Amino acid sequence: MKPIDSGALRELESRAREALRAANASGTPRFASLEADAGAFDPFEVVSASEETERFFFEDPGGGSIAAIGAELTLDGAGPRRLEVLSRRVSALGESGPMSSAPVPLLVGGFSFAASQSGPLWRGFPQARFVLPSFLFERRGGRSALVWNVAISPGDDPKARVQRMVREFDVLERAIAIRSHGVHAAADAPAEFSARADRPHSVYRLAVRRALEDLRAGALEKVVLARSCTLSRPGGFDPVRALAALRTSHPACYRFARTSGEASFVGATPERLVRKEGLRVETQALAGSAPRGKTPADDERLGAALRESKKEQQEHAIVVRALRAALAASCESVSAPEAPALLRLDSIQHLHTPIEARLLAQSAETVLDLAARLHPSPAIAGFPREAAVSWLRRHEELDRGWYAGAVGWLRSDGDGELAVALRTALLRGDEAVLHAGAGIVEGSIPEAELAETRIKLRAGLAALVEI
Repeated sequence: MKPIDSGALRELESRAREALRAANASGTPRFASLEADAGAFDPFEVVSASEETERFFFEDPGGGSIAAIGAELTLDGAGPRRLEVLSRRVSALGESGPMSSAPVPLLVGGFSFAASQSGPLWRGFPQARFVLPSFLFERRGGRSALVWNVAISPGDDPKARVQRMVREFDVLERAIAIRSHGVHAAADAPAEFSARADRPHSVYRLAVRRALEDLRAGALEKVVLARSCTLSRPGGFDPVRALAALRTSHPACYRFARTSGEASFVGATPERLVRKEGLRVETQALAGSAPRGKTPADDERLGAALRESKKEQQEHAIVVRALRAALAASCESVSAPEAPALLRLDSIQHLHTPIEARLLAQSAETVLDLAARLHPSPAIAGFPREAAVSWLRRHEELDRGWYAGAVGWLRSDGDGELAVALRTALLRGDEAVLHAGAGIVEGSIPEAELAETRIKLRAGLAALVEI
């Protein structure tokens, strides 16, 4: 990575002084941003080397990746309209930027499955949080970009603020250089670990039977029932190693990690919630699952059975129908293939339907507004949405937190990409909490749904411990 030249730093100081004038005039903080030429770099190496308490990494299946270090500005949201409120606040950042030539502000973060308060396990992961990082490293399509963001409050010394950031960047540069000359320096954790499920298997099967009774009574068409498993070992689990393992084993997925204080949330999800670029909108239906085969012939047999399964096709069709309806309200066109394809991952295969839409020409909807329309989809909650969420509150007995919420990035111009937070692990202290769910529809078999969650949990286990 190239050092930042003195001319770029002088330009950042100039923008910081302009931000100070705006902050003093308004009585509220403003920020200065600068895109600098840092040469080639790997965002994963950046986030791996950093010891900052606020870190974020996001990599899409196409190889585009983002590393975000520090937090100059934190935007939180809570309650049923948390995403719409945050959308307006993020859009306002573009209006308050100090210079028209500055980069469009890009924030990173995510939100929880439910718009309700989580317990102490999810401390540092509120109902919705997006941050403007101090340093943003982005690599996409062969191009690398580094953005510096400096928050300026009324009365600040712009030069001192920039100089402090220079010192922080120097520390980060040295850490990256040290890491580039060797392997990750964390001590080997003990191989022994213990695992405990959040409930006996018999209790999960009973919950599936209860869901089937309510489906037959007409209260629901589908509900997604999740469970968790907690791993424990002295010394805990290394989020960098977990993320590295997920990048290797799940190249067709979104790989992500967010560290907040002493906790890290890592995962590899195959499911996009929404991507917005201009008026173009993309989402996908991912529902209906089967294990991978041990041989190519076995794999083809299982895939064919998945395609032909009436139960799996029904589960998938519910998701497609709901996503198309959610987008129709704000889009002039919504299109999807007539039949799903197979998405084959490391240990599981899914029915997959990509959905594309185009917003109305005068639409002001942002990626967060679209997320509010789509989340929670039938793929992670059930259908109808309100009935499924209500059923889960009464019967699931699980604090999902950010599991089955979303993570990703967004810009103040409304564009961005969010992935559904699946196949995740929350690392805190000596423990790692893994989550997995299965969609229950008419025809579901309790033992088969339990087995599906077991396959998904094992994928997370393999990333955390050597088995």
